[in-house]
Amino acid sequence: MIRAAATLKIRPPQKMNGDTAHDSGSHCWIYDEVASLPLPSVVEEQMLVALRRVTATLDVQAVCEAVLDGVERVFGATSSWVMLHEPASHTLRTVLFRGRGADVYGDLQIPVESGIVGLAFRRGEIHFIPDASQEDRWFNPDRVRASGLRSVLIFPLMAGARRMGVLGLDSPQFGPGCRPTAIDVKRLEVFAAQAAIGVLNARLHQANRQERAKMRALLRRHRLLRREVVDLRGEVRSAYSFGPIVGKSEAIRQVLLELEQVAASDVTVLLLGETGTGKELLARAVHERSSRAARPFVPVNCAALPENLVESEMFGYERGAFTGANMRKPGRFELAHRGTLFLDEIGDLPLHAQAKLLRVLQDREVFRVGSTQGVKVDIRLVAATNQDLPARVAERAFRDDLFYRLSVFPIRVPPLRERPEDIPLIARHLALECAKRIGRRVTAMSDEVLDALASYSWPGNVRELQNVVERAVILAASGVITPEMIRLDRLPAALAPAASSEPPPRGNGDAAQPTRSSATTFAEAERQAILHALRRAEGRVSGPGGAAALLGLKPTTLHAKMKRLGVSRGDALHS
Repeated sequence: MIRAAATLKIRPPQKMNGDTAHDSGSHCWIYDEVASLPLPSVVEEQMLVALRRVTATLDVQAVCEAVLDGVERVFGATSSWVMLHEPASHTLRTVLFRGRGADVYGDLQIPVESGIVGLAFRRGEIHFIPDASQEDRWFNPDRVRASGLRSVLIFPLMAGARRMGVLGLDSPQFGPGCRPTAIDVKRLEVFAAQAAIGVLNARLHQANRQERAKMRALLRRHRLLRREVVDLRGEVRSAYSFGPIVGKSEAIRQVLLELEQVAASDVTVLLLGETGTGKELLARAVHERSSRAARPFVPVNCAALPENLVESEMFGYERGAFTGANMRKPGRFELAHRGTLFLDEIGDLPLHAQAKLLRVLQDREVFRVGSTQGVKVDIRLVAATNQDLPARVAERAFRDDLFYRLSVFPIRVPPLRERPEDIPLIARHLALECAKRIGRRVTAMSDEVLDALASYSWPGNVRELQNVVERAVILAASGVITPEMIRLDRLPAALAPAASSEPPPRGNGDAAQPTRSSATTFAEAERQAILHALRRAEGRVSGPGGAAALLGLKPTTLHAKMKRLGVSRGDALHS
């Protein structure tokens, strides 16, 4: 059918932005007027209508409806359908089916390896079946015969190199004696291309919307997590930033003041004090008060590291570096990247490890065992020791250059005997914490108990006090801790110095260091206390009633001390 062409008014050029329009022979048309003009060919008009509808929507169902509308009008199709590829299941699924056979052929899902439809999809081929009832290559021939389909034309939907699905139709224009012409195939190709591009755009839009929805959900989750992190960080600060450091004495107040002053910087801190004074707790307080609080806090007990494994534990190792190294393992420095590394008992670090530690602190770079490639690390170092490091330097057991690098900001942690007024407060705090942990209820500690605790010298300091209090909480079935539940007579007192001994003077960094003579006396006192504990434990180091438990130490720490002081179980049993 040929339609008469309508006339279209041509408008002269318009003036824009104050410029003078020159007549150069150019013309302009109004798009809406052009779009409303009829075409001389019904086929072209229907193709253009379908194309406009496809480009106006981003919905898969609407795209398929627009294309099938055009197919029905151009080819007079009595049946038409679109099947799309589902990548997840690798199948072809019927998205839209119109006309005869919709009741049996609609909502079908078949594997892409099956039937003529699958063949057209896989190979990108156009198939024409003159008589569908005589064809046995269908995925389900009985179902096709029941559908009433007659002459079927199947066209693959291709968007560039991407195969989107198939377009099918059954038209009375085609049959055994009237095969589709090249013009028919080209026209159907136009509809198939429209369908493929429309479906691809719709799916990309849908995927984009889903990703944006996921992103919004992730952002909401991120905001909630950030709020939780802020809340948890506040709880952690209250839990670890001076919260459990109980005391009101002038000595502990001075320590907390120094911690508050140095925490915000990245300066190396050296904590000096006897065993059991809570140096790790203070190190955590420094970390939680610093800008690295959200990053890892990695504690390392240098005395507990076997000498032959110090390097691999501290700096990591590569796969195959030694027997048993089946995979790459990062060291403690890498684990503490952008956080805080706490080296406890650093005085027990072997000399060869001290040299490598100094190199890492200078270059901020570690070399895993078995690797020549350095790994940059950003750590804040906090070290602790109960030894007299200057004396160790004089004995050539500790490197002087490492000592100077560590002692940038030394802080002396006072033992319990120097702050007896804090002992009742600490004892009550430990009793409540222990009772909460084991499910007991402690209501009171008698004055006799507090006086006995305050008068004891506590060679094991807070750790020893904690062991005594925990035992009393377990025995206090009524909730009241009484003097008979406190067994101070069973604890070794050799570590406690004389009551008249004056605490080391405080002031500058050098004053915070113990003197050589006091260190010698302390080392001998340590040795005698260990021998005494080994005798009482009959040579046992670990386990209930062992020497480590009596001294309030970890078994690994006691082993290290015995090795350093030259103490053996045989010495204790034969002395």
